[in-house]
Amino acid sequence: MSQQKLAKYLSYALKTLLYLILLTPILISAKYLFPFITTKTMYFRLMIELALVLYTVLALMSDDYKPKMTKLSWSIVIFGFVILLTGITGVDFYRTFWGTIERGEGFITISHLIIYFLLLTWVFKSKKDWFNYLSVLIGVGVLVDFYAILQRANVENFFLFGRIIHPGEGRLSSTLGNAAFLGAFTLAQFFLSVLLFFKRDHWAWKMTFALTALLNILILFQTQTRGAGIALAIVLILISLFYGLKSSEKNKKITALTLFIFLIIAGLFIWLNKNSSFVQNNNMLRRLVSISKTDITTESRLAAWQTSWNGWKDRFIFGYGWENYNIAFNKYFPAIIYKDAGSQLWFDRAHNTIFDVAVATGLIGLINYLTIFGLALYYLFKNIKNDFDFSVILIAFLTAHFIQNIFVFDVLASYIILFTIFALISFTSKTADEKKSPANSKKNFNILILTAIILVVSFVSYILNFKPLSANKLGLKAMSMVNVNENETVQTFVKAINLNTYQTMELRQKLADNVLVSNRPKNGLTQFDVYNNYKTAINEIKKNINDHPNDVQNYLYLTALLNQAGGYDAKNYDEIIQWSEKALILSPTRPQIYFEMGQAKITQNKFAEGIGYFKKALTLNPDAQESHWNLFAAYVLTNNTKLAEEEYDWLNTNGFDFNVAQNLNRLYNIYLLANKKDKLVEVMEKMVTLDPSASNYAKLAAVYKEAGQISKARTAVLKAVELDPSLKTEAEKFLELLK
Repeated sequence: MSQQKLAKYLSYALKTLLYLILLTPILISAKYLFPFITTKTMYFRLMIELALVLYTVLALMSDDYKPKMTKLSWSIVIFGFVILLTGITGVDFYRTFWGTIERGEGFITISHLIIYFLLLTWVFKSKKDWFNYLSVLIGVGVLVDFYAILQRANVENFFLFGRIIHPGEGRLSSTLGNAAFLGAFTLAQFFLSVLLFFKRDHWAWKMTFALTALLNILILFQTQTRGAGIALAIVLILISLFYGLKSSEKNKKITALTLFIFLIIAGLFIWLNKNSSFVQNNNMLRRLVSISKTDITTESRLAAWQTSWNGWKDRFIFGYGWENYNIAFNKYFPAIIYKDAGSQLWFDRAHNTIFDVAVATGLIGLINYLTIFGLALYYLFKNIKNDFDFSVILIAFLTAHFIQNIFVFDVLASYIILFTIFALISFTSKTADEKKSPANSKKNFNILILTAIILVVSFVSYILNFKPLSANKLGLKAMSMVNVNENETVQTFVKAINLNTYQTMELRQKLADNVLVSNRPKNGLTQFDVYNNYKTAINEIKKNINDHPNDVQNYLYLTALLNQAGGYDAKNYDEIIQWSEKALILSPTRPQIYFEMGQAKITQNKFAEGIGYFKKALTLNPDAQESHWNLFAAYVLTNNTKLAEEEYDWLNTNGFDFNVAQNLNRLYNIYLLANKKDKLVEVMEKMVTLDPSASNYAKLAAVYKEAGQISKARTAVLKAVELDPSLKTEAEKFLELLK
């Protein structure tokens, strides 16, 4: 085969890989931890690495593929170097470089995105290439939308996707796993559809892209994502006004001005009638008009932004390093967002891209990031006279993307669209001479160079992708065995951890989660097994602290494990205080640290010290239910009835529901430890009213017996047998005891 023919085939293969990369947003696999992230990340990286090999070979074979850079290209490449530099000067370079399983980012993924951007600018050399590529990108978006439709229709399985994973709270999330991410994705897809509606000439294309634009608007509304909704509304108003004033085509002017007037009137109507059934019965509209400083989501976002500003000021020039936002957040943790045990406490993003970039890369990174957008907009404004529709719609896309990122952040699916558009803009910014393909200049190609490239990339791919995938898969296998074979679960986690990948820290935390929940003698374990499992988890979390000493989350995992394992080694309780004091240096406003310290002291019967720690937690946020609950429990255990009643009354009048099974069980356990027989009776009577099961009636019978209420105990146990006849033998023994 001639070198020219080989180059032609390699070119086809390279373009095929670039098209295959567009499938990334629809990929999910339940075989891995974080199924919405892991599969996408590893697939994307692998495809980029293969594409880079092919491009390198082509560039070595012919000047047709010689790299050409624009100012926009250089600004994006420089941003990658800024991430690397600020990671080195930051607080945890390892995390900056590798990222985490949950986000799948870090410098590794960002560098692959930059390579993706460069490959697009170097490979696609005509508008036809670009419009074909964008058409396929929109087609993938339709598949993402279709998955969301299957979610709404409660379809369990579909041959194209397999088992459909349904969102937990009613908001559609599709293959992205999060409603906010899907909102951002459909917002971008809408503008791409509008772009191709104008740029594709055939009526069939126009009809297709009009329908995809409409579909994306419908799905966006079903995500109920306020940031994307606000961005869409603002940009549609601005773009319709701009078209109305600047378009040279009369029909477009009239249509745009009509749309502008309609949007203004519709917006005013919705706002003035925000309490009407029309607005309140529409989930998206209701969420939009309900935005206020007292809204829980808004309150937590504003608190996170204030925290981000405080963190940024500490390392203003170079930042904390990419993927290290959590360190700044923990240092200035806003205790106001901690309401109860269900509060979101571990922010690893500011949910505002400006603050994310600023905290991670400091002022130099933020300037670089804004420069990328600035250059892209500059090129588009410069191109308006040449191609009005193309330039204005892409300006609208970038503006909408920037606005919605004030409320959320990019993930791989939205990054791919963003970097694709940056590459398209870079393509249009070249001069006519630069766009022309040079005369084909062959080069002598050495097969040894190709072999070396393949070997290097294979090794890198193994380290970056395949080895972490093996650890990830083992981690999921361990999680699937929870409550089946606890010892084997722990051993499988250890195997995954021992592969020593960048996923190790999170796998250790998953091990700790498992041990905290399932490491019990009742799960078929001996006391020796339980002790060893605690010891294993504690040692692994200590390794996490050694590897990542600035991450307070590991300290809390450790103190929680030490508290639970304290029955096996009383020295744990003193160790808890030592580790907690170190944790308070990293995050002085986290109430949970004081919770662990208070629990340790209460268990040691040092009640005054324990209550003192719980009171310190309460001073951080007097409205935190969990802090009041801990004080209530401590007062019950110390027989301080009056103060216990005061805390109970506070909880009861401030949203703590004592009529749900979970909270009644918590009450039961506290009263059981304090031997409050009359209170146990009250709790179990509520429990059988809430859940009149045989097991609850049997439990109630035992409580009545201990309280000396023999007649009621007899009635309760007979009711338990009536509900579950298999309890008859045990019930007869119980009735004999009552005599």
